[in-house]
Amino acid sequence: MTWVLFDYGGVICRLQPDEDLALLAAAAGCSRQDLADAYWAYRLDYDRGDLDGTSYWRKVSGVLGRTLPDAQIKELIRLDVESWLHLHPQMVALIEDVAGAGHRLAVLSNAPAELAGAVSALPVAGHFEHLAFSCFLRSAKPDQACYRAVLGRLDARPGDVIFLDDRPENVASAGELGIRGIHVTTPAAARSALAAHGITTSTSPVRSTAPTCDIAPGSRLWPVGVEASVASQNPSGVGSKMCG
Repeated sequence: MTWVLFDYGGVICRLQPDEDLALLAAAAGCSRQDLADAYWAYRLDYDRGDLDGTSYWRKVSGVLGRTLPDAQIKELIRLDVESWLHLHPQMVALIEDVAGAGHRLAVLSNAPAELAGAVSALPVAGHFEHLAFSCFLRSAKPDQACYRAVLGRLDARPGDVIFLDDRPENVASAGELGIRGIHVTTPAAARSALAAHGITTSTSPVRSTAPTCDIAPGSRLWPVGVEASVASQNPSGVGSKMCG
């Protein structure tokens, strides 16, 4: 059985819109360019789970030369998460069609815990049997450790997985392990590439189910409901060059 493994950021969701980036910059009290430089400085640490939302934004504020109060940091976390929740309708339709054709689906995303909780609660998440996030795997793409961890979760050989990602380096790293890769540029191109790999699609309605979600590195798979409850207690931040 072939698994179709989707990236999230830049594939299922759109990259952060300009208006959301403007809101983040305004909340941080800086220019968009200054925020961009600070935002990415510690993002990989955040995506890997080395930092939580509060400590990440304190690092960002340090780069900006500012000290932000707790209320401001909480707002930045909220705005950051929301900036990564703009789904691509055509990609959602592709996911529904692939699931409707009976293929097994999973997600591998570079995302911090706050975003992971929000993504797990989205209706589209119900089409995936497994949701794997870098913050719980404690490794992030293109590190091959995260691909090996996912192969273990799926109980799959590399050649049994087709991986879709918008970043060429992530696709290349997965390919070095024997995972078949698709560099996503548009939903239409992704659909054609899947067809070339023998992944048929269906236009029949398909019911989503509750997926399982990696909650801790090396752990068993826990129901998404557990992760969603974490997110509801701390509705917060995400995204990055490495988010996806």
